Amino acid sequence: MTRPDPATRPTRLSPAGQAAISLLLLLSLVSGVMIWRGKSIQAQELASPDWLHGAVVLHGALNPFLCVLFGYLLCQHIRVGWQMRANLVSGFLMEAAFAGLILTGAGLYYAGSAEWRERLEWAHRIMGILLPLALASHWIAGLLWAKKAVQGGVPGPT
Repeated sequence: MTRPDPATRPTRLSPAGQAAISLLLLLSLVSGVMIWRGKSIQAQELASPDWLHGAVVLHGALNPFLCVLFGYLLCQHIRVGWQMRANLVSGFLMEAAFAGLILTGAGLYYAGSAEWRERLEWAHRIMGILLPLALASHWIAGLLWAKKAVQGGVPGPT
């Protein structure tokens, strides 16, 4: 029985892929925090900060790219990771937060009542805060899995 080489595991994302994912998620997080802050300022001062519109446009413009990223991860990274049974809990939490952000974001476009909009906004904010935490836990779980594989704790193919 051969041991898996963690550096060549089929779920490993390329450095360019990791950079693209990190950049997209960072831009989305920063623009989302700016929107949250801008709306707080808007509610207090009854005027919008000059930069709020730009943050909203950036945040919305990232949506198609994030949806493509989510689809890519589902079809490639997640599918193979599921077959390997590697990092299932952290991966599930990460993708649940990611999918939740996409769904609540779409819901914010079409929310009919102010009550639903407020609920969706809070759900979107909470998941937006949870996603980087889930990503960090998934990354750490991947490092631990690789370490375990090197030490022979992960069974190889039979």
